[in-house]
Amino acid sequence: MMFTLFRTLAAVRGAKALHPRGTVHTGRLVRHGLTPGTGVAWIDEPGSDRTVVRLSRGAGLPAPWPDVLGLALRVESPDGGPWDVLLSTTLGRRVPFPRRDARSGLHSSIAAFQGPRGPLLLGARHVGGRFLLAVATPRGPWRPFAELFLDEGEVDEPITFEPVRNAVAGLSVPQRWRRIREPGYAGSRQGRR
Repeated sequence: MMFTLFRTLAAVRGAKALHPRGTVHTGRLVRHGLTPGTGVAWIDEPGSDRTVVRLSRGAGLPAPWPDVLGLALRVESPDGGPWDVLLSTTLGRRVPFPRRDARSGLHSSIAAFQGPRGPLLLGARHVGGRFLLAVATPRGPWRPFAELFLDEGEVDEPITFEPVRNAVAGLSVPQRWRRIREPGYAGSRQGRR
């Protein structure tokens, strides 16, 4: 059912089923690390990653209308493949919530990843010209671990993020979310062909 719905929506739009409108930017993610750690090296260890970031509008509504805003982040994994993280504006941690500006409110992964030491949510807030990335257990406090700096201007690079296929090592997508997301992403890919 999800496959057919997302395929049809993508075919009608001639674009992605969700987040069809967006801008792509390059940037740099500076990871400060985290102690005590989460068991996920990318979060726990300091480092720097070149990034590709897409800022998008979930339903594709024209600005200035509020929309669920997306922040999609791609970094290169140690083995050279991509790692993708998708965050959306939320009310609290789990409820998608429309906003007018990506610089206001929280962006959250909405669904918790399964980490080596238990479930983890990823989040980001725009603070002082950059995005501050943080991690939290479902009921624990947000713990900042990195800063995302976007380069000036946009890049003309069509990009599709695959957060299930390209999950950060140590942050697996739980099976119940895979059953919902994978058919949706597959349908959207097929509908755009």
